[in-house]
Amino acid sequence: MDAETESRKEWATIPNAITVLRFLLVIPICIYVVSGTHPTLTALLLLAFGLSDWVDGFIARKFSQVSKLGILLDPIADRLGIVTIAVALVVAGLIPLWVGLVIFCVDLILLGTYFFLRLSQPPASTWLGKIRTALMMLGLACVAVGRIDQFVFLYVPGIFVLSAGTLLHIVVGYGYFQIMRGQAKKEPVVPAESDNQ
Repeated sequence: MDAETESRKEWATIPNAITVLRFLLVIPICIYVVSGTHPTLTALLLLAFGLSDWVDGFIARKFSQVSKLGILLDPIADRLGIVTIAVALVVAGLIPLWVGLVIFCVDLILLGTYFFLRLSQPPASTWLGKIRTALMMLGLACVAVGRIDQFVFLYVPGIFVLSAGTLLHIVVGYGYFQIMRGQAKKEPVVPAESDNQ
């Protein structure tokens, strides 16, 4: 029973709840982007999506609520959210196709590498990775806010910022690929039979 309680404490944290909420925010954001409706609400939801990444990390560190599940979920929520929103923006014709393709392909390669190498946890975020994410979040936010009539002037700068973040994503992705390769050499090989346990 004690082990079960400890396991529950491991995942039942405020940062993990915020991360799950970030997953859920992607759904209405993409629906509104593709349908071309509720531009103001879309911008607010996208702002909440971006800020939640900082908030859950701050709470986890400030109140010692860092967990193994959180370490795994947080980067997945970030990448899955950004990829999905970028694809929705491409479908809506709001951002260039190459931006969506680069983001999708780089993240797909990194995700495939992570599972192929059977790593125990994703690589720690680098300072360049944080800059990349900030540029992407800012670019996405500007594009979304640019859908509002009073703020259309933010749309073009948003495209440029997002494009810069996307190009940096290639560099960062290569860096993470190298980190995962190095990490795989240091970690013991996980037996295939463990998949069924």
